[in-house]
Amino acid sequence: MKVTYKYISILLISFQLISCGRHGKTDLIKVQETLMKKADGINRDFRYIRMEIDSLALRITELYDKQDKILPGIEKDKYKFAVNGVFFKPNNDGGSAIFVSGYYPITEKVRKIVYFTEPIDSDFKKLVEQYPEIVQVYFNDINAINRIYPYFDVLSQYEAKMDIPIFNFFFMADPMHNPEKKSVWLSEPYVDPAGRGWMVSAIAPVYYKNSFVGVPGIDVTINRITKRYIQDDNDKMIMIIDSTGAIVAAQESATNLLSFPPLFEHKYVETIKQDTYRKETYNLSLSKESSVRAFANEILKNKKDVVEAEINGDKLTIVSAFIPELNWHLLEIIR
Repeated sequence: MKVTYKYISILLISFQLISCGRHGKTDLIKVQETLMKKADGINRDFRYIRMEIDSLALRITELYDKQDKILPGIEKDKYKFAVNGVFFKPNNDGGSAIFVSGYYPITEKVRKIVYFTEPIDSDFKKLVEQYPEIVQVYFNDINAINRIYPYFDVLSQYEAKMDIPIFNFFFMADPMHNPEKKSVWLSEPYVDPAGRGWMVSAIAPVYYKNSFVGVPGIDVTINRITKRYIQDDNDKMIMIIDSTGAIVAAQESATNLLSFPPLFEHKYVETIKQDTYRKETYNLSLSKESSVRAFANEILKNKKDVVEAEINGDKLTIVSAFIPELNWHLLEIIR
C-alpha cells in the first residue's frame, strides 16, 4: 500500500483534533507552555536546594577535620543532661536545638561531636533565610545526635532514646542505600518527627576518614510547596503527584473533582516513632474510579502530556509537565 503525504497530514490533523478535545489547539498549547514554565521553576528551585545540601555535607566534613581546633572555643556549659537522660541545649541562643537521644551511650566522644559541629549553625541559619521553601535544616550523627535549626523545645517533641538512624531521612543516605554517596531527594511526603507536618527532604552522606558518620538534611514542607507553587493559581485546578501516582500537593477543587479527601496537615497526638507516609487513599493509581486510574497510567507509564478523561460525568483534559529533580508530575485539570 502506498502511503501519501496527504494521507499522513490528514492523520496528523485528526490526531490533533482528538487530542485537543473541546479545547482549541491554541488554548491547549498556552496551558502546556504555562504549566511547563511553572514545572521548570519548581525543578530549578529544588535543584538549587539539593546543591546546597552537597555544600553542607562538605562543610560538615571540614568540621570533623578541624575538630581539635574548634573544640577549645566552644562554650560547653550551655549543653546539659535532662532528667530523662537526653543531652540537649535548654536555652535558645539563636543557634540550633540539640537532641542526643541516649539510644546509644552519650560518652565524652559523643558530646565532642555536639561541640565541634556547632559552627554549622550559621550555615543552617543562612539557608533558612535565603530560601523561602526551606523550613528547617539539620545534621544527624550515627550516635543519634540531632542538631536542628530553627531552635525548638526538643524535650516536648521527641522521645528519649529515639533511634534516629532507623528513619528514612537518615538511612536513605547510608552506604547500603546510597553506595554512590550522592545527595538524594526523599520525594515521597512523610511526617516530620520534629513537628513540621508533611514534608520532603534533600539529604546527603558525610564521610570522615572513609567512615560514614552522619546525614545533613534540608526540609521543605508540603504546606510551603502548596502556598508557593499552587495556591496562586486559585482559578485553576492544579495538582502535583509523585512517580507512583500519590498526591503530593493539590488545590481542594482538584481533589474534590477526583473524589479524594482534602489534604489535611498531620495532627501530632503522639511522638513519631517510625516513618509515616500518606495512605493509599491519596494515590491516583489506586483510585476507586477506573477513569482516574486510567489517566494516571497514561501520564505515569505512557508518558502522555495531554490526556482526555470522563470522570463522574465531567469531560476533562489533564495536562502534565514533568519535574525531573523530584520525579514528580505537575498536573492541570481542565473542565
